[in-house]
Amino acid sequence: MGMNWPNRLTISRIIMAPVFMGLLLSDRPGCRYAAFAVFLVASLTDLVDGYLARKHGWVSNLGKFLDPLADKLLVSLAFIGLAQLSMVPVWAVYVVVGRELLVTGLRSIAAYAGVLILPSGLGKLKAAMQMIVVLFYLLAAVLETGGGGFSPTVMTVGWWVMTASVAVTLVSGLHYLWVNRRIVWRLGL
Repeated sequence: MGMNWPNRLTISRIIMAPVFMGLLLSDRPGCRYAAFAVFLVASLTDLVDGYLARKHGWVSNLGKFLDPLADKLLVSLAFIGLAQLSMVPVWAVYVVVGRELLVTGLRSIAAYAGVLILPSGLGKLKAAMQMIVVLFYLLAAVLETGGGGFSPTVMTVGWWVMTASVAVTLVSGLHYLWVNRRIVWRLGL
């Protein structure tokens, strides 16, 4: 059987991640608009691939592995790029990227040992919140006028939304380790 549509969409999200990053960090006119559009499309592919996989029974082990990996890549690059633009603090990047590396590493080691660790509901909430934060900041970057900086109100709201997202990221990482502690111990980690 060939590659199914959900996996194609997931792979397209992996390809869109570095394209998004390049657009976000470019100084060329219109690139922030394009970065916003690419991130929005990539985020929507996440919803569509999951819907198609469940509706048509196209759930695969490849998809179970690639889908969260694509999300982690997209969000990690977004947070790194937003930190480069001084829109989010570096500590937020450390928490988000650190958690994603830890969870992806654990999942990879477990998969190598023949154990599949599925995403949790809290992890899905974390992913949704992170996507919202990134979209919020990208919209702020698009709406920035005349290079005079971002509105203090926008940045205050963004800071609170980002902080809530980072808190959920941290809690979901700790929850992930706690729920899978027997696997961690069994694998000798």
